[in-house]
Amino acid sequence: MLITYPVPLVRTLIGGALALAATLAYAQSTVPSLWVSNNGNLEGSVSAFSVNPDGTLTFVNRVVTGSRPNTTVPCAGCNSYEIALSPNGRWLATAHPAGDLDGLFVYEVAADASVTQRLAVTLPAGFDAPLDLIWLDDTYLAVLLTQASPDRITAYEWNPAGPSLTPVGFVTPGTGVGYLAVDPNRDYLYASDSAARVIHVYAIGPVGSLAFIESEPTGAPFALEINVTPDGRYLYGAGGISGSGQDVVAMQINGDGSLTPIAGQPFQTGGASPSNVYVADGGNFVIAGHGTDATMRSLSLAAGTGVLAPTGFVFDVGLQGTLGDVRSLGGSVFVTDNSTATDGLTGVYSFALGANGSFTMNGGSIYLTGGIAPRSMATWTPPQTFAPGDLNCDGVVDILDINAFILALSDPAGYAAAYPDCDRNLADTNGDGEIDILDINPFIAIIEGG
Repeated sequence: MLITYPVPLVRTLIGGALALAATLAYAQSTVPSLWVSNNGNLEGSVSAFSVNPDGTLTFVNRVVTGSRPNTTVPCAGCNSYEIALSPNGRWLATAHPAGDLDGLFVYEVAADASVTQRLAVTLPAGFDAPLDLIWLDDTYLAVLLTQASPDRITAYEWNPAGPSLTPVGFVTPGTGVGYLAVDPNRDYLYASDSAARVIHVYAIGPVGSLAFIESEPTGAPFALEINVTPDGRYLYGAGGISGSGQDVVAMQINGDGSLTPIAGQPFQTGGASPSNVYVADGGNFVIAGHGTDATMRSLSLAAGTGVLAPTGFVFDVGLQGTLGDVRSLGGSVFVTDNSTATDGLTGVYSFALGANGSFTMNGGSIYLTGGIAPRSMATWTPPQTFAPGDLNCDGVVDILDINAFILALSDPAGYAAAYPDCDRNLADTNGDGEIDILDINPFIAIIEGG
C-alpha cells in the first residue's frame, strides 16, 4: 500500500531514515550518441560523437588508449577492436586483442557523450585474445576469450568504486566462437561458432552466471557477427565466405531463448562475404556490411515471418576489407571506413534510411574519428527525461514522489526494483553529482514551489 506523508514531516522522516554516506551518481549521455573504437596497430583509441537531429555527427572527444613506434613494442591499449555500451549508458568497454598485452578498457560516459578512461586491465597469458564483449547488465561484462582452447566466455564484475573488473565465472562454448549478442531484455546470451556451424544459447542468471540451453545448427553457412531484433523475436548472423558467400543466417527466438531456423533461411544479401549485420531501430530492415566487396546493403525484414529480401540499395565503402562495422540509431545508419587506401580518409559515414531501404548521406562526407582504422561502433538514445525530484517518473514533482525519494536515498537496489523505468539520479536535486542528505532541502523546495 502506498503511504504518503504531509510535506512538513518530510525532513523528520528522511533525517531519521538516512544516516548514510554519500553515493556517487554516474553520468550518461543526454543526447543521441555514437562511439567508435579505432583499431590501429600503432595506436588504439575511442572517439565520441553526438548525433544531431538531422543525422549529422558532431565530434566530441577522443581518448588514446595506447601507442607505440612499431609493432615490436608491446602496447596494451593498441588495437581497440570491439566496443560495448552498458544498458544504462554510463559505461563503455573495449576489447584489445593486441597480441602481446591483450586487455580490456572501461570508460565513463559524460552528459555530452564524451568519455574518460577509468580502467585498463591486462589479461593473463593463456586466457586472452578478447574478440568480442557485451554487457549482460550494468554490472556484469561478458568477454569472449579465444587464446585458450576451447574458447571461453568469461563474466567480469564491474565495480566503479574500485575501479575493478573481477572474473566471476566462465563457460567453454567451443573453438570457433567469434561474436556475442543478447536479447533486448538481457535474459539470453548468444555466441556464434563458425567452426561447429552452430549458435550457442545461454540463459543469463544472477551475478553474471550463464546456463547452457542449446547449440542450434545454422546449416551450410556459419554465422559471424550476430544481432537480435529490437522486439527480441529474431536473430540474424552474417555468413561470411561460407555457404553461397552471400548468406545471412536467420533464426526465430523461442520463449525459452532457444532458436529455430526461419523457413527459407539462409537469405542472400546480393553482396560478397557478409561480415556484419545490424537490425535497424525500426525493425523493418537488416543492414549488412560485406568484407569482399566492402559494400553496405539493406534487406527488408518481414515482421510476421522474419524473412529477409534485398532492397537493391548499396553503398560502396571502397576496397576489400575496408568496411569495419554497421550500426543504426533512430532513422540513421552508420558505417565505418577503416582504410585510407582509396581517398586518404578514414572515419564514419552517416545515412538517412529511407522507407524503402535507401541510403541518403547525412552531411555529404565522411566524419573523421581522429584515430587509426575506425572499426566497431556503439550507439545510444537517451531515455525519456524527467525533472529532478520526479522519482516516480509520472511527469510531476509532488508529494507522491516522497516515498520514492526516501527509497532512492536509503536503498538504491530497492529503488531500482520498485521503479525499474526511472533513474535514481533524479534524486540529485542540488545537482552536485552526489545523492545524499544535501538533496533533501532542494527536493522539499521543489515540491513546495510546485
